Formats: sequence, structure tokens, C-alpha cells
Amino acid sequence: MAESRRLRILLVDDEPDILLLLQAMLAAPCWEVVGKAADGETALRIATDMKPDVAVVDYMMPGMHGLDVAEQLKQANADCDIVLFSAYDVRDAADTSAFVDYFLPKTDVSRLEALLNRIAEKRHLYG
Repeated sequence: MAESRRLRILLVDDEPDILLLLQAMLAAPCWEVVGKAADGETALRIATDMKPDVAVVDYMMPGMHGLDVAEQLKQANADCDIVLFSAYDVRDAADTSAFVDYFLPKTDVSRLEALLNRIAEKRHLYG
């Protein structure tokens, strides 16, 4: 039986325009954006409080890059699915990382909705 809650999503990207785009795309009754972060440290603080089901994490950020953020998010909450989101061709790094569940090129942002629906279905959440 599905839980009666929405899929909780954390967005992590150092580009404010990308965060706004993602939030606008995900403004649907089946998802809940529980936080937005422009850097890894902020993402980890938000994740500790909000316990997201999914984190969409940019690969290239100042300070802590996406793979580091993914590792620390997984250590804090092993159940959080990590979607590494990048304009760079880092699929191999994402595929070999024990902390990344999915890779999505920024050029394929239109596929994010279908991916989130699959994750919600896997978790038996409304999606």
C-alpha cells in the first residue's frame, strides 16, 4: 500500500537559475521540494533536518563537488536516492560511484520527471 505522502526532493546546484528551473519543473502535487542548496555544506544541513527521498545534485560546484556531496548524503541517509546532474560528461564517474544511484545530463533535464516518477513508484509513494 502506498504511503500518503509526496516524494521529498532536495535540489543542489550552485547556479541560482538552475535551482529556479528545477523548482518550477517540480511544482507538481506529487512531489515536494523540501530544500534548495547552492553548496554541499548547506545541502547536508538541509538533508539532516528534512530527510529527502531524493537529492538532485550538480556535479561541479565550488568547494565540495557532487560526488563528495553524494557520499556524505548517503552516509547521513542511506535511503536517499542520489541523482547526479551535470553538464559535464561524468557518466563513468557516476556509474562507478557507490554513492550515486542515477546520472542525468543537464541536456536531458526533460527526463527528470520520468525518473522521479520511477523513484516514487519504487518507494510506493504518490507519484
